[in-house]
Amino acid sequence: MSNIKWIFMLGISLIAGMIGCKKGDAGPAGPIGPAGPDSVVYSSWISLNPTYNTHDSLFEQALFAPSITKSILDSGIILSYINLGSSDKPDVVPVSSLNYLFAFEEFVEDSIYISIYPVLDPSGLPYRYVTIPGSKIAGNNATGTVNGYTIKELKSMPYEHAQSIVGN
Repeated sequence: MSNIKWIFMLGISLIAGMIGCKKGDAGPAGPIGPAGPDSVVYSSWISLNPTYNTHDSLFEQALFAPSITKSILDSGIILSYINLGSSDKPDVVPVSSLNYLFAFEEFVEDSIYISIYPVLDPSGLPYRYVTIPGSKIAGNNATGTVNGYTIKELKSMPYEHAQSIVGN
């Protein structure tokens, strides 16, 4: 009987404690921390300077691309653009939409290999690539989209539109 009395008293104490407690007011916000590193990386505009390969009949160039890592290749997105206009009147186009011009574009760790049909001499044309880590895809949803756009849609949209979507 004595044990039942103690259990009963303990139960009443717990219930009274829960009813009597209330959440306090929120304290002041802490200081804003430093900005973290930006996960979306884009290159500067690279002036193409390919050599003509007479064996393959293609203009070819290898570009150093340090933001293309194994992680980006395994689970990220790489977008590439070329400016077919001028610096004062740019016409920036996704490389993926230029299959009549680009015969080949291969991304490997730290490098991009480009082969261009001899439709025109691409020397001097500005080229840019953008890398987006895989966490950007997973953070939106499991269907492989970035802010509602598929990888295929991102690769074919104008540079300015893709830039606004990925936040740069």
